[in-house]
Amino acid sequence: MIRLSCEEIVKVLQGEMRGNLQDQSVTSVVIDSRKVTEGALFVAMKGERVDSHRFIPDCYEKGAVCCFAAADCADDIAIPEGKLLFVTEDPVKAMGDLAAYYRSKLNIPIVAVTGSVGKTSAKDMIAAALSGGLKTFKTPGNLNNQFGLPLAVFQIEEDTQAAVLEMGMNHFGEIRYLANIAQPDVGVITNIGVSHIEFLGSQQGILQAKTEMLEFMDEKDCMFLCGDDELLHGFSKTMNIPVVLYGFEEQCGLRAVAWGQEGMKLWADVSCEGKMVHLEAETLGRHMVYSMLAGYGIGKKLGLSDEELQRGIASFVPTAMRMNIYENEKYKVLDDSYNASPASMKAAIDVLKNQPQGRKVAILGDMFEMGFYSEKGHREVGAYAAENGVDLLITGGKDAQYIAEEAAAVNPSMEIHSFENLEVLKNNLFSLLHTGDIILVKASRGMAFDTISQMIK
Repeated sequence: MIRLSCEEIVKVLQGEMRGNLQDQSVTSVVIDSRKVTEGALFVAMKGERVDSHRFIPDCYEKGAVCCFAAADCADDIAIPEGKLLFVTEDPVKAMGDLAAYYRSKLNIPIVAVTGSVGKTSAKDMIAAALSGGLKTFKTPGNLNNQFGLPLAVFQIEEDTQAAVLEMGMNHFGEIRYLANIAQPDVGVITNIGVSHIEFLGSQQGILQAKTEMLEFMDEKDCMFLCGDDELLHGFSKTMNIPVVLYGFEEQCGLRAVAWGQEGMKLWADVSCEGKMVHLEAETLGRHMVYSMLAGYGIGKKLGLSDEELQRGIASFVPTAMRMNIYENEKYKVLDDSYNASPASMKAAIDVLKNQPQGRKVAILGDMFEMGFYSEKGHREVGAYAAENGVDLLITGGKDAQYIAEEAAAVNPSMEIHSFENLEVLKNNLFSLLHTGDIILVKASRGMAFDTISQMIK
């Protein structure tokens, strides 16, 4: 983090600084009191279960220079000598405003990535591509919401040459809030699916929410859209800033004309502005070609050479629980347990289907935030599993029972076991598996299916 003086903070934000300003400055920003180190700024907030204002005294003892506190919680907080307390109506908003100011001090290109499916994989691949020629920062883990994105921005160092930030949302206005902080130079929308349709009403609503970032972009900026997505392709015709469509279809200016899998290596031959380039990365699945295309195209826009981009893409490493592959003496595990939607479930089943040898086992759980579409979406996945080479289907969760029901209807001879919850599934799991199985594990994060992957591993 670039050092921020507390005097700067007072000038930028609406609020009252209590204590003696002197020459204090901040070297990190945290919302978890356990992560406070010397020079930290701790942002307290009222959570549903915990009000972290009560941790402020401990944060001062650990070395925090300054703490943000809500006005209605501040009067009882003792301020030690040489420490500061910034009092504001909304500490979270103040953190976001400070992050926007911090971003304004960074003279680097910012790439903002959103979409219904594949945001994190795209972020990881784009950052890998850019790292072939630029010192590149990427959102750590899944810091992509109103709390996480500001914390990610504060981690960008002075010598960083490019940054790739992931933006998540499930309600209108959230991408607008995040884009106001990030002020992206390049935007990426991976697709428009049905994730969060429970809150946004329709895919058109999801499109509207995802494209809120355009309010903070102009003709000097650029949007990269998946041209194979019907909604994004249609929307691209209405945009008044430069747009690049990427994908497999003819309408895409940045297009994969061939692709394949050789062991653990994914390759694609890419057509861009009349020339061909060959890209390779250690990852699995046709869906990952989209991320390779976005990484290559953005890298070219930022001036990197083909050689730099090939080297960067080849260095790709996925974030944990995003199609991570583990093998032991008995099993091969495809751990894609971080999140799930119908589209990402189908893409993961495709990866499983294309694995050589071994019995194909899919352990699938509930997909969240789908509202009225939930039963239909789960049944789509069940039918897809039955039609695409899954030998053993194991489901866990209330809505995942629809996956099992539909798979049985489509393929009555398929081996299927459905369990009402995670614990019952885990108790029965090893009686169902055979040595040599290739096992896909996937569900929404709240199902905690990563514990299944760890058991098998």
